[in-house]
Amino acid sequence: MFLLRLTVIIFFIIISFAQSAFCANSFRVKDLIIDNSDRIIFIGGEGNFQRPKEAVYVPIPAQNQNSNSVNLITNITTFTITSPFRYVIDIPNAVLDGASRTYELKNSSIIKSVQIAQFSSNPDIVRVVFTLNKSSDMSKFKTYTNGKNIVVKYGSTIIDNSIKYKFYTPSGDMDKFTKAQNTGAVLTYNNNNNTLNLIPRMQTKYYLSKVSQNSDGLILRGIGSISFQRAVYSADNKQATLILDNATLASKLQDKTYNVPSSQKNEKAYLTISAYTDKKIKLTLNGDTLRDYRFVVSPDGQSLFVSHRSYIINTIFSSDTALVNSYKMQKTSQGYSIFDIVFNKAVTYDVFELNDNFYIDINNLGDYNELLFKQMLKTTDIKVQALKISSDKTRFIIPMKDLNFAYANVESNAKSIQLCFKDKPVNVPKQENEVLVSSNNSKNSNINVTYVPKEDNTKIMYNEKPKKTSPTISAMKKVVLDPGHGGSDSGAIGGGLYEKTLNLEVAKLVAEKLTKKNVYVYMTRSKDTTVSLEDRTNYSNEINPDIYVSIHTNSTVQEDSYGVETHYYKDDSYSLAQLIHSKFASAKNLKKWETKDRGVIKSRFYVINHTEAPSILIEMGFISNTQEREKLFTKERQEQIANSIAEGILEYLKVK
Repeated sequence: MFLLRLTVIIFFIIISFAQSAFCANSFRVKDLIIDNSDRIIFIGGEGNFQRPKEAVYVPIPAQNQNSNSVNLITNITTFTITSPFRYVIDIPNAVLDGASRTYELKNSSIIKSVQIAQFSSNPDIVRVVFTLNKSSDMSKFKTYTNGKNIVVKYGSTIIDNSIKYKFYTPSGDMDKFTKAQNTGAVLTYNNNNNTLNLIPRMQTKYYLSKVSQNSDGLILRGIGSISFQRAVYSADNKQATLILDNATLASKLQDKTYNVPSSQKNEKAYLTISAYTDKKIKLTLNGDTLRDYRFVVSPDGQSLFVSHRSYIINTIFSSDTALVNSYKMQKTSQGYSIFDIVFNKAVTYDVFELNDNFYIDINNLGDYNELLFKQMLKTTDIKVQALKISSDKTRFIIPMKDLNFAYANVESNAKSIQLCFKDKPVNVPKQENEVLVSSNNSKNSNINVTYVPKEDNTKIMYNEKPKKTSPTISAMKKVVLDPGHGGSDSGAIGGGLYEKTLNLEVAKLVAEKLTKKNVYVYMTRSKDTTVSLEDRTNYSNEINPDIYVSIHTNSTVQEDSYGVETHYYKDDSYSLAQLIHSKFASAKNLKKWETKDRGVIKSRFYVINHTEAPSILIEMGFISNTQEREKLFTKERQEQIANSIAEGILEYLKVK
């Protein structure tokens, strides 16, 4: 099953693998794809013309065409010719499918015709010649390629998605003032003079033409560059809408609904595709747990994979993972913050927003270059975070506390991603009762995040970690701490004291101790706010931590009950429960606290049943017992409890 999944995903993400298998030694040129905007043309084909270890000799005519000069190239060559005015593209290592042909363009203000022919064999070169209306048009032509996608831009008003395209925007990035010219073409095959009227299929950016299923998701394929707006969710999270900008839809896909396959047997999702406007496509996802689904963009920007996040996290997208070459964070004079990441090879990614965070997951990035990342952090006050969420995937998290999202760009070769944020107005009132997990404010510190759910109308908190003197634990270790109850849910009450208060105080102490050991700590709440059980588990599952620890205080109608307990439910959580309980309920602590060990208990509490990481729930003592309650609400006892919990966690994480 794993090999089957791996094969399917590699086919989707690295489309060129399949293409190369079909024509390993050449790029097969198919047809032109005419955009009706009169601004861009795609040269369609299969394979990859680039030969990194070989040289191809291509004759390059001079302006007078009398020269027989030769140029050594391993990439596309372009040049111009006068009388008549022509823009020429030579594609090396390429073979033309079918006969040479001519496209007579209709309603184009720049191009008269385009000719495609097999210019030479051995070496194989396909030549594409654009005949223009006037010499001034020549300066408008630019050709971009990553070896398998060839884009010719000749309209100055086009969004330059060939170099950089906005793949994610808050409200769309269409040029509202540019109208499509309805540019078409008449195709003539030179060997038999047969003609064919071509209907333009695109509107400047993306044409969605095919949908297919594999065992764990949907693959949406097209031509161009995918750009989409942030997903909008219904109040009950049972419907999500994603708008593709500057996109047109094949008529055969209009209003089609597809089941989204998933190995999660209890979860069902359905995707409906429709033309929203003449330049937008609407993807409507319906189901019960839509926050668990992701839209993954392929490296060439032409395919979208819709799947459950558990499949994405646990599936290898490419056997050849990317590396980070550089990071850069800068602020512009206009108040924008721009975060650039440059990779050594094409990446596949998905983006989403949740709990006042902006997330971008790079799904074929093994090593995020922690040293470079930390160096970048020293140059900015933006608390961006990098987390390794699996062996070949890295998540970048940018908190939206002080920023509004602006847009995201990606290079056409998918080796560079740029995220842009706008500073929020300075007169935005600061959140009341913000609590920092640690008060150490070292300028050279690393940054951790404490989570507060969006539904609570609170923000993400930060803590600064002291500069390390020696390594203690990999920064990839992640722990979710869950202070039970909160807000309108007080938990148990004893002697006028609330369980929710004690749970939070101890959790913050544990977080501080773990942070000092270089562990990434996340809290389901950091102040007195209401958080549903579902929100707690959903957040933990998004973080994909090493462990999840829920902290509670016990209560019963029998006022003489006392003692400490540790609960687990899943088999993979038993060893965690045993280890932490051995520290928490040690003979030394039991004697000092004058309490008793009530054991490690298998219990079906919601949070330890629905979290995917090894999970436990700790009962610190009984708030209903007068004597134990008085001790539990002392700073000394809370500090001791936190020490023992942290000690157990660190030993489980194998901190030396």
